[in-house]
Amino acid sequence: MQGKKKEETLRRLRTSVGHLKAVEQMVTEDRYCADILLQLSAVIASLKKTSNIILENHLETCLRAAMRRGEDEEVIRELKSFLNFKI
Repeated sequence: MQGKKKEETLRRLRTSVGHLKAVEQMVTEDRYCADILLQLSAVIASLKKTSNIILENHLETCLRAAMRRGEDEEVIRELKSFLNFKI
């Protein structure tokens, strides 16, 4: 992973870590459950977006290269595993 996708991925991961630390602090402080859930949903959304960026990069680079090498069956198997994971 290189360039803007790498920068965006790292930025989003750092944001997720910050949100998760906030969730941990809220639990430690026995904060209102609904507030914790709201903060936790921000972590989940951030991680989903990060996952999508990494998947997009993988499709555009690694899988494209594998297809050019004639590794179609491996690519299909990997895509199926992604689809099962994403659903």
